[in-house]
Amino acid sequence: MDLSHLNPPQREAVLTTEGPLLVLAGAGSGKTRVITHRIAHLLEKKVPGRAILSVTFTNKAAGEMKERVVHLAGQKALGVTLSTFHAFGAEVLKQHLPKLGWPKKFAIADMGDQLSMVKRAMKERRVDDRDFDARKVLTLISRAKNAGVVPEPRADGLGDDYDLVTHLVFPLYQLGLKAMGAVDFDDLIILPSRVFTELPEVLESYQERFRYLMVDEYQDTNVAQLALLVHLAGKRHNVCVVGDDDQCIYSWRGAEVKNILEFERHFPKGKEVRLEQNYRSTEVILEAANAVIAQNPARRAKRMWTDRPGGPLVKVVVAPSEDEEARYVAIEIRKAIEAGAAPDDLAVLYRTNGQSRPVEEQLRERGIFYEVVGGQEFFDRREVKDVIAYFKVIANPKDEISLLRIVNVPTRGIGDVTLERVQTHAQKSGESLWETMKKASTIEDLPRGAGEKVEEFCAMIERYRARFAKGNLARVTEDLLAEVDFEAWARSATSSPTAGDRKVSGFRQVVQSLAAYEKREGPKAGLLTYLNRLTLDTKDEEEEVRGGRVTLMTLHGAKGLEWKTVFFIGMEEDLVPHGGMQGEPQNLEEERRLAYVGMTRAREQLVLTRAAMRVKRGREVPRTPSRFLQDLPEKYVQLVDLETPSGPVTEKETNFFKDLRAKLEEKAKGLTGM
Repeated sequence: MDLSHLNPPQREAVLTTEGPLLVLAGAGSGKTRVITHRIAHLLEKKVPGRAILSVTFTNKAAGEMKERVVHLAGQKALGVTLSTFHAFGAEVLKQHLPKLGWPKKFAIADMGDQLSMVKRAMKERRVDDRDFDARKVLTLISRAKNAGVVPEPRADGLGDDYDLVTHLVFPLYQLGLKAMGAVDFDDLIILPSRVFTELPEVLESYQERFRYLMVDEYQDTNVAQLALLVHLAGKRHNVCVVGDDDQCIYSWRGAEVKNILEFERHFPKGKEVRLEQNYRSTEVILEAANAVIAQNPARRAKRMWTDRPGGPLVKVVVAPSEDEEARYVAIEIRKAIEAGAAPDDLAVLYRTNGQSRPVEEQLRERGIFYEVVGGQEFFDRREVKDVIAYFKVIANPKDEISLLRIVNVPTRGIGDVTLERVQTHAQKSGESLWETMKKASTIEDLPRGAGEKVEEFCAMIERYRARFAKGNLARVTEDLLAEVDFEAWARSATSSPTAGDRKVSGFRQVVQSLAAYEKREGPKAGLLTYLNRLTLDTKDEEEEVRGGRVTLMTLHGAKGLEWKTVFFIGMEEDLVPHGGMQGEPQNLEEERRLAYVGMTRAREQLVLTRAAMRVKRGREVPRTPSRFLQDLPEKYVQLVDLETPSGPVTEKETNFFKDLRAKLEEKAKGLTGM
């Protein structure tokens, strides 16, 4: 295989196949090319495809990687396992979880299922969900699981009541999952490690099969994912991880930057290869970004460079207010489009979703099409979740959360009193809710006729269960929706015709989703597989093609993407770095990494904007420039001061950094004196 088009460090990474290897791949350094060529090189060395496992974080990334490897290596590549961590974990559990006491067919609980289970556990522990947010409790449970610990109140007494609530709820939540025959998203990583620990013969078979391991985006791995990797690596240690500690920005999701900083501790005698040549950004943008990230003390030393000298200066724009900041951005976007720029090559990035409103208003005023990436996802819409709940009950009647959700949706005369008494009867008899419902007419204290209605519902579910088992999922779904009259119910339950149309459109899109799934999968298509795939795939919905629209999105969402021109707004203290992240040194380091990620999304032009005044709680308050601005090399910066609109202001540009440092020092003194 010809590797002459790779630069020397890229070639070194491709050709180093034995032993632990850390590839430090800076922003825009061609890491995907390295991973795909490394796999192709292994195949060329006669390594069987089935001996190679490469994992990443999204289905889209895994799919694209597979396409590239097939292009490079042909049919030999089809045996390679290219997967997400979670999809790989699901395959392990599918084969071996029953050996640990789980049902043979398990479901993957989605966010709605998990929240319902947390609320039920809170109720059982007599915790009022009006006082404690179930979402926050679930987040704390997930964080603990990813860190490989059981939620406990802090020993030093510095924790809050949520720590205690999470500690009380966690065991009931886990028992609820198992009773429902389900696992959550975190379990797809944790339980395979448990399988490997408790069943050493299973671990040995995986170690024998997968002799070469590769991990993309290694800086985003958590403790549980590292544990899984260590299990698989065994004594052979043919592990290649690719990542960049400077782009570790997901600690709130459990990502552990120490995994990459302490690589040699987990995989002794490891080799490091640095990919420092950037193929994306201009020299000016890189020098500015390098200067910002260099201030982080806990990082692996590297300095990105490019053979694209020069480029437009980084603009630092000072606006009188957030509205003027937004107006400037919209005007510049309009100018760029009129000069021939494609709208989808322009992006506005921000730290918090609340910053988008003024920009949206200004873009709308000028007729500029845009897309806010990160809004409500399709499968989170209520009407869609109702249809999915029908699917879940048809696939698994023991799914009591979904069962209770749809037993009276659309309304069929089964009220709360009936459901409560059926549940009580089930608990007393020791039978499942579903088994009790199938003979509800024998329960004496139900309202007149209610038992028969419950049994009719169960009979309908059983009928459709038999039909779905025969295939033709989309057509059967159309019949189900028509039989329960979902469309008429949706229109009658909404406040406006437009809202009704939106719900009906949602039902039709579910049918379209099933039809597309059947077309892809052919004879393998099944309802349970569709549901499990849905839970794994909805995490990637934001990756859809955005067409000819300007992109508005958060800095966290922008990682891995790039645009010709980037407007990075809100470069102020309490936004960048965020006010809630300034207490601990490691939090401030992550905020600096987040700023670095935002800056390195730009290929040609980077515009950093800030407002002198911003509305907070209904009143305008003065804002302090972000401390990260003072790290910018002056020779790469052009100041645009909208408070002084009369042409160039050379003296003000000269004094900009001096004034900035003075403001930051003044703020620091104020905080010290508090």
